[in-house]
Amino acid sequence: MKILFICRHNSCRSILAEAIAKRFLPDRFEVRSAGSEPLGELHPYISNYIEAMGLFPCDFRSKSWEELTDYHPDIVISVCDQQHGEACPNWLADGIRVNWDINNPLEDSVSQQEFDELCHKASASLKQRIDKLSGYYFENMERDEIIRALENLHDR
Repeated sequence: MKILFICRHNSCRSILAEAIAKRFLPDRFEVRSAGSEPLGELHPYISNYIEAMGLFPCDFRSKSWEELTDYHPDIVISVCDQQHGEACPNWLADGIRVNWDINNPLEDSVSQQEFDELCHKASASLKQRIDKLSGYYFENMERDEIIRALENLHDR
């Protein structure tokens, strides 16, 4: 099962989601991340955070989804904060699409310590959802069932 995490810049949240998913999802999942307008590099704070969490930062870089033309995800999860009016990139290719509202730790100018606190909240939300995701065998589910399952992976 191929999963693609997307956000606009692919420099923080989608990278964090990819890092957590690669660390905690079983091998039956193949995970990538990308953005519609990538910055070309990770924000230094997210690199530091990922490394401190032991999530193998050397494998990650900010990239465009145009680089993934040979990667055909089954599931596309945007990690934009739509609750606060953030525009989300619109993936137009195949794949089941859902949004997980994740606050942007880089929304304001913050120190590394403030970022780490905000990122910890985002990370905890992603980790809870990804832990729940790991229990699903989507290959045995209908499209509508998959969408409902993904939309109901709340971090409560």
